[in-house]
Amino acid sequence: MAEKLLRDIKPVSPENLDDLMLIMAKNIEESLFKSGARPGLDYSILDLYKLAQPFALEVFKKNINTMSFTVQW
Repeated sequence: MAEKLLRDIKPVSPENLDDLMLIMAKNIEESLFKSGARPGLDYSILDLYKLAQPFALEVFKKNINTMSFTVQW
């Protein structure tokens, strides 16, 4: 069985935008994987993040006062 594309990163904080995107993308990958999709063949990491974006945006909009995001690296 193929390995999933997104690695596990712990701890994650869903109140941080970057972690929220990862969490949503991992949930989508889990669903695709359970349905028989093949990582790297049927979907890419970019596909996962594109699918995760609307879900993360809704959470972000509803929690705008408690969400945080990185402003420098």
